[in-house]
Amino acid sequence: MPRPPFSIRRAPRLVLSAWVALVAVAAILALQLDGALSGGGFTAPEAEALVTQAEIERDFGDAPNQVVVVLDSPEPIASSTVSAAADVLAAAGADSITTPVERPDRASSDGRTVVITAGFDGDNTAVQNATPDLQTAVDDLADGVAGYVTGQPALDYQLNAHSKEDALRAELIVFPLLIIVLLVVFRSVVAALVPLLIAGSSLALALGAGFLIARETDVSNLYSNIVSMIGLAVSVDYSLFIVKRFREELQRGLSVRDAVDVAMARAGHSVLFSGAAVIVALAALLVPDVMAFTSIALGGMIVTFVALVLTHTVLPALLGLLGHRIDWGRVPLPARRRPASSTGADDGRGRRSTRVPGRLTSAVVALVGVAALIGVAAPALGLSLQSPVASATVLPADDAARVGLEVADESLGVDDLFPLQVVVSADDADELVTDAVTATRFLDGHDDVRSVTAVTTTGLDDATLRSVLSGPEIPDELSALWAEGPSGPVTRLLVTTTEGPDSTSAHDLVREIRDDLPSELGASSSVGVAGATAQGLDFDETLIRSLPTIGGLVLAATFVLLVVAFRSIALSALALAFNALVVGASLGLLTLVQSLTSDSPLNSVTPVLLFAVMFGLSMDYMVIIIARIAESFEHGGPFSAAVTDGLRATRPMINSAALIMIAVFLSFMTGRISIVREIGLGLAIAVALDALVIRTIVLPAVLRAIGPIVLGRSRRRRRTGGPVIASTTGDGRV
Repeated sequence: MPRPPFSIRRAPRLVLSAWVALVAVAAILALQLDGALSGGGFTAPEAEALVTQAEIERDFGDAPNQVVVVLDSPEPIASSTVSAAADVLAAAGADSITTPVERPDRASSDGRTVVITAGFDGDNTAVQNATPDLQTAVDDLADGVAGYVTGQPALDYQLNAHSKEDALRAELIVFPLLIIVLLVVFRSVVAALVPLLIAGSSLALALGAGFLIARETDVSNLYSNIVSMIGLAVSVDYSLFIVKRFREELQRGLSVRDAVDVAMARAGHSVLFSGAAVIVALAALLVPDVMAFTSIALGGMIVTFVALVLTHTVLPALLGLLGHRIDWGRVPLPARRRPASSTGADDGRGRRSTRVPGRLTSAVVALVGVAALIGVAAPALGLSLQSPVASATVLPADDAARVGLEVADESLGVDDLFPLQVVVSADDADELVTDAVTATRFLDGHDDVRSVTAVTTTGLDDATLRSVLSGPEIPDELSALWAEGPSGPVTRLLVTTTEGPDSTSAHDLVREIRDDLPSELGASSSVGVAGATAQGLDFDETLIRSLPTIGGLVLAATFVLLVVAFRSIALSALALAFNALVVGASLGLLTLVQSLTSDSPLNSVTPVLLFAVMFGLSMDYMVIIIARIAESFEHGGPFSAAVTDGLRATRPMINSAALIMIAVFLSFMTGRISIVREIGLGLAIAVALDALVIRTIVLPAVLRAIGPIVLGRSRRRRRTGGPVIASTTGDGRV
């Protein structure tokens, strides 16, 4: 029987000392993580919108970070207050500032709302982190004037800040719930605290590792959320399986050392396969090469890896030192009744018989269950995915950055803060003027376009315009729309849409411009579209293009792991089918809930993350149940009865583990960031369906309908085949 490494068995105190020291260092690093994280991350790095945006910054001198200050008052705002706000931005390092003096349309007709924009050339994270100081300064401008710092850097900063708050709030809520659940499961204070120690250590180490990564590359604020969400779920569940088996072996009379060895060889081995499945499934999220997904993947992979390392090093060392003291602090709860065996009524040993369903009944139950899950999944067929890049609706309703945009939108409209930027280049100025006329006509005639600002809309006649733009110097009033690029003249058209920058029609407009406008222009002309709407569209399309690869990798990697675990292709295929049913049904329910509670579509991140995570998390339930069924079948009795025995033996632990995961995921429903709530609710629904429907109803019905052939071998082939993972429960028979 495999044993834990020598150092863990012989020097547990050394292992625990190293653990304490490492967690202490990691905790110090973790405290610095929030300032190193970046907001946003919903852009594809090589997408057309970002490439075009870089060209705009190069040719037109636009600052990469645009901060917006919105002032609002019951009375007309004094010019001195506007000047004071501009001074605040200048003192913060703004390279360009635009007030209603330069742009009269940036003030409402009654003068009660004013919008000031400022360009910052600094590092994106540094500009984001200046938001709270700017907000404090704007708050103190004048009595009776409300000031709001918004724009993309502020939106990203607030997303980061609220993500941190959401993770902390969820942890504060879920830890007491976990204590209660673990006390009920273990009926011992010490046994309940051990998984919590492993969970806390896993979070500290993963967050500390995140800080080191964030020093080298951009990491999204979603990193900390996914570490908390996945880390709490897997570390507590994995520890629960091992501690439960350890206590069972002690109750059988094994020595402490042997009990540790058995627990690690059986439950620990199952945990390894489950953790590996989570890691390889999340690794598929690296495929799109988008910061948000990369951060989610890294967070989930790192915290799962850390949880595996701790449960295979620290946990056995801790159990070895605790020994029978694992039962200290007994909780007086009613004794559980051991489930009766179902191996038959007349087995000669006085065991109570339980009738089990036959194959036909099981087949009917299986078909009804599968059909019901497919029906529940139906709403997902109408799923609409969109990342809210040009919107503040992802933030809480009272957030300053969101309120500022809403105030500006109500009084002035914010489309010109997030315009589509259509960039056209050509070999010579004369051809480019012709292209600008054509592009303006093309856009003006579109139903989804509200306004177009271009060199052709400045009021100059065609001859004058061509003469001015062919000269050596471009007039200041045209310099924001016309520039000389590395390979010729460049112009841009600023387009606002009728339904807003985050609308479906705005996304469709970007597609039409890219697809149809180039054919209307000269032979040497090229077209690019930038702006928040275009960036969001590029992210969504990058994700959609990556879906087949993500899905294929997750299915292939999970299938390989399942084949190794079960040594049965049929079982592995069934497991994948069950996982697909769970993901589909949970997405259907999540889509239904979203349609009933919100006008916004699901965030693009949510379904993909749900798919990857659930394919990993579901594996441990499947492995544990099948291993126990196989063990029961190999010790005699009909296969159908073995299915019943296996389910009864594992049901308390599966239900406890599922309850823990559901509690963890639902705690994130208290979050103020909509995407965090979506992910938490989706994962909670998926785990509940997996544990209560698939593993309790559909799985046993399918297994009974197919019969013992599903295990991939007969009882006579026991020594040469069958699952390599032994049961995590049972009476200890090998």
